[in-house]
Amino acid sequence: MSLLVLKHIKKSFSTGHQNEIQALKDVSFSVDKGDYVAIMGESGAGKSTLLNIIATLTHPTSGKITMNGIDLSHLSENEAAKFRRTQLGFVFQSFNLLDTFNNRDNIYLPLVLAKKSPQFMANRLAPLSQLLGIANLLDRQSFEISGGQKQRVAIARALITEPRLLLADEPTGALDSSNTEKILNIFERVNSKGQTILMVTHSAQAASYSRRTLFIKDGKIYNELYRGDQSRNQYLQKIIDSLTALEEVQ
Repeated sequence: MSLLVLKHIKKSFSTGHQNEIQALKDVSFSVDKGDYVAIMGESGAGKSTLLNIIATLTHPTSGKITMNGIDLSHLSENEAAKFRRTQLGFVFQSFNLLDTFNNRDNIYLPLVLAKKSPQFMANRLAPLSQLLGIANLLDRQSFEISGGQKQRVAIARALITEPRLLLADEPTGALDSSNTEKILNIFERVNSKGQTILMVTHSAQAASYSRRTLFIKDGKIYNELYRGDQSRNQYLQKIIDSLTALEEVQ
């Protein structure tokens, strides 16, 4: 069953003097519940614009986007804010943790904004902290822990609302190879438990953990790969081959 559906999404930006940039020219795809989709492409291909539209941070110029039956194309600011708070989880390259809060309070923040009780928040956090291996970090400040630990705290914050869709924007971009592998294993694990994930990444390695990879070039979907029963190494090679082909297209 499709959770997210995009149909003929276009997005243009005015640069003044009647000039217009088409960031997205005609993008259509769907994401099923429980899927794990990676989006790849060169800088300027439209990946970030696409993620911002899905996140309801900007509206498409034309086309339609629906999630869980809700038309996201024309939500008001208040409706979009409520949608993000209740339906989406976000993981960023820069972690976006508050240094004035300890890790526990950083994770609790979306539930505090939703006015949930302390007991409700504690019940949600207990299994997450075990899953992510952060139970011993909860009472420490974010500036006291490593980048990989910060990203695990950020993932807990994104998941504690039990979002229908987890959006990850270059989630391993600021991490070394060891922490990158840990984070990708966590994503694979939470996806195996039913969490739907949409990830924008420059990393072929990161994309090889997904079930499906979309390649964007010049504002359009250029190619699509399915992992199926391929090993991660086999899938990684297919992704690398597609990226090479993408670079050669003029």
